[in-house]
Amino acid sequence: MANYSKPKSNNDGGLIFGFIILGLGVLLLLRKIGIFYPSWLLSWPMILIVIGLVVSIKHQFKSFFGFIMLFFGVYFLLEREFYFDFGLENYLLPLGLIALGIYLITQKQKEKRIMENVQQQMHNKQFKSSPLDSSDSSSAEAQAGSDESKSNTSDGAKKNFQGISGISYNDRVNIDAIFSGVNKRVLSKKFEGGKLTAAFGGIDLDLTQADFSGTVYLQIDVIFGGTKILVPPHWDVRVEITNIAAGVEDKRMYSQTEVDPEKVLVLRGTCFFGGLEIRSF
Repeated sequence: MANYSKPKSNNDGGLIFGFIILGLGVLLLLRKIGIFYPSWLLSWPMILIVIGLVVSIKHQFKSFFGFIMLFFGVYFLLEREFYFDFGLENYLLPLGLIALGIYLITQKQKEKRIMENVQQQMHNKQFKSSPLDSSDSSSAEAQAGSDESKSNTSDGAKKNFQGISGISYNDRVNIDAIFSGVNKRVLSKKFEGGKLTAAFGGIDLDLTQADFSGTVYLQIDVIFGGTKILVPPHWDVRVEITNIAAGVEDKRMYSQTEVDPEKVLVLRGTCFFGGLEIRSF
């Protein structure tokens, strides 16, 4: 019988949230005993700033979610507590939507270029693997059959690559579910990780047909949304998610399967007022 060791987890979200609660309690205590400190330290914009700083530092200031939290936190803190008048009240929502739209368009265009490159590589590989012998008397018939086969395969590939079936052959995933829901199944045998962002939306990612060797990282940022990931039971899944007023649940069915040390999936990111669920078949 194979020995099974539970995958390691390095989830420090509860620790960080504990320090935040501790700091809040200390400030409230200082106020009760009459020790003066700036009132803006307990203002709601400071909550956004703290969240933005925690997320940004954890992800080396490469998190879009962390940047957004910092921006809004600093903006409202300067405006409401220090009376800075930026004159952006009437433009803040349109500008925010424009920035979000540019971000989504850029990501989708990048994903489209990657899919087109992979599709072209598959087409070239198929063309090279079906040479025709000009000396064969039935070469015309073989060529017609080959052309028809390539046409059908190409049409099927296009359908899959356009995301109609929810199937991805990309080695990396890049999914943004903002006020929407996304279901995706990855079939790559050289999976390299990627990035998931769910804001007021949900993502279902099926990795049961994917494969890789070594260690890959999957960046997950959830705010007022949910993400569910389905993985094979023999993967070593390590959770390093910072969860703030959120839930991260590992609901995998632990069978008598030995964990493969050459397949380590590291989940990193932030879950803020949302949920992350990990399952296996």
